[in-house]
Amino acid sequence: MSEVFNKVLLIRKEETFLVNTIKANLEKHSFQYVDVELSVREINRKKDNAQLILLYADDTISEAKDTLVFLKDLMLEEGKELLVLGDKNELEVVEKVIPKDLLAGEFERPFNMARIMERVGDYLIEQNKQRQKKMILIVDDDPTYLKLIKEWLKEDYRVSMANSGMQAITWLAVNKADLVLLDYEMPTIKGSKVLEMLRSDAQISSTPVMFLTGKSDKQSIMNVLSLKPAGYLLKSIDRQTLLETLRKFFVEQRYKMDRRAD
Repeated sequence: MSEVFNKVLLIRKEETFLVNTIKANLEKHSFQYVDVELSVREINRKKDNAQLILLYADDTISEAKDTLVFLKDLMLEEGKELLVLGDKNELEVVEKVIPKDLLAGEFERPFNMARIMERVGDYLIEQNKQRQKKMILIVDDDPTYLKLIKEWLKEDYRVSMANSGMQAITWLAVNKADLVLLDYEMPTIKGSKVLEMLRSDAQISSTPVMFLTGKSDKQSIMNVLSLKPAGYLLKSIDRQTLLETLRKFFVEQRYKMDRRAD
């Protein structure tokens, strides 16, 4: 999985002179890239190949709003970074779907290829630094809570989000998490069922899970603990306590690993 941090996902509608110029510059700077057409189907098929996305927007971008929505979801849910290249009108079309403050950057025609490659290089270096951090998957049906916890954790951890149990299972099928923070009271598929599904899959059964719960009464806590998770956190927890709890958890995990190694 580490290779995704060294690659760029180059999205374009068609092969054009400028697209080929971008490819030539990526190769010149020894950046690996995965070429993909501007469609939800194709992007979904290749999205796991890279964290950094370079979108070349042409005059057909206004016809690709579904694809832009999909890219926005990738940014919010999987932490993808998006750089957009286009003229003023094309950039405005993108910004109507993806807020500018979510974008990693924009480049307007005429393109300064040196600056674009410099920005790509900066992000690849930063992503490789991020790769050294622990990965935490947050699973909760409340988008506001998801974003809050991600904001709290993003400086110290890599963070991905899932808004349902099935989305979490799908994500874990192709990604590795060092810890899952799982909402205990989710609708449709309860947190307890998601934990059961995780433990029944040999590939991800050892992934530690901490439950998130809004209920602090004794019986509710006993119900949570009876499932023997790695721990539980009340949703009323403050940022500093959350960070300290996670720090202690990973220190203990490392200690246990070192003991097993001995």
